[in-house]
Amino acid sequence: MRWLGWIALAASLAAAAVASGIHEQSVRSRLLRADPDLVASDPQLVAYAMDMGALTYSGACSGCHGPALTGDRRSGVPDLTDSEWLYGTGRLSEIERIVLYGIRSGYSKGWNLASMPAFARAKPYASYHVDPLKPGEVDDVTTFVLSLQNAASPSDAVERGKTVFLKNGLCFDCHGADARGDPAIGAPDLTDAVWLYGNGSAESIHAAIAHGMAGSCPGNIDSLSFAEIRAVALYVHSKRSGGRAHDP
Repeated sequence: MRWLGWIALAASLAAAAVASGIHEQSVRSRLLRADPDLVASDPQLVAYAMDMGALTYSGACSGCHGPALTGDRRSGVPDLTDSEWLYGTGRLSEIERIVLYGIRSGYSKGWNLASMPAFARAKPYASYHVDPLKPGEVDDVTTFVLSLQNAASPSDAVERGKTVFLKNGLCFDCHGADARGDPAIGAPDLTDAVWLYGNGSAESIHAAIAHGMAGSCPGNIDSLSFAEIRAVALYVHSKRSGGRAHDP
């Protein structure tokens, strides 16, 4: 009669597998239906999604942002673990939107608004007319931006640079009159110590003003499942250190 025991065990294992599959399907369904900004407060959804998110990040994101999510300032790839959010405020829904549609990726729902003009060129900006700056004006704006970091700078050059920043340079149009940027369009805060390109030196600031910057991030709506997209957004959200980021 031992075979009856084996049959009972097999039936029990099969039932457990079916129950596990039904449970996983139920959790996956809840993950997809949930308000993205509430997912992080649900321990069951977090536990389900984190492994998938880590695996998806490794395959789709680590090539640029690195395995530790710390980015690469040489090519303008942002650090995803610091306190600064270039686009948005760090909400999971905003991260998910970037994973879905990208930045300057060609998708109409992506962030495609702001690019840094190359002010040393005869035609600094492709989208609309912006006057170029003279070499001395580029130098003065560089000095002004350095002064925002409390760097010792010649006061006359700072004042000239501030005038260019607020008037003919049109820098204020994206970065704001207070130079604190605008996360709604991806314009960085120039008053903090977080730098997307370079290390905040005079050389790297001058290069950004003279030659422009316009990094991109691909959209993944056509290459990842919606479960993978939400999971990787949750994974990135879990690695942030705070700052502008906030939970509901």
